[in-house]
Amino acid sequence: MLSESPQTLLAVASLAQVVDAPMSTERLRQAVAGLGGLAGALLLPMLSSWLRLLMQLLEPNHSGLGHQQRVSGLAVARALLLTLLLGFIVMNWQQATSELQQVQAEAPIVGSTLTGFAIGLVLWLIYALGLGALRADWQRARTGRRIGGLLR
Repeated sequence: MLSESPQTLLAVASLAQVVDAPMSTERLRQAVAGLGGLAGALLLPMLSSWLRLLMQLLEPNHSGLGHQQRVSGLAVARALLLTLLLGFIVMNWQQATSELQQVQAEAPIVGSTLTGFAIGLVLWLIYALGLGALRADWQRARTGRRIGGLLR
């Protein structure tokens, strides 16, 4: 058997106390708002990935007599991954809100969550619009090179 020194046992006991120590009220409020923001940023991509899969199932490609186009495995994996990630964030948000309510009985959870959710949603919309503009600009430049190459 290995014998452990008293310093090692004290270090392990103090580490266990640090891990189990509750967070401060301000950090819990920030966690609630931050997790709400992450949920807001992930909600629309998750919903759009599931709607994209639904559209692929409802409107298959009927371009010919060959086999039907199957649903993309990458699209299914993306939808599942985003759903699991959003579920993980929501579970952590629920745990943070319950701990905040234990620390402070009348904690304003709804306001900070909605604020974080709205900020996350706005950041995702700005990202999506910027990415869409870059994609459209790239397509326009690509088409211009093709047409310009044919006219010369």
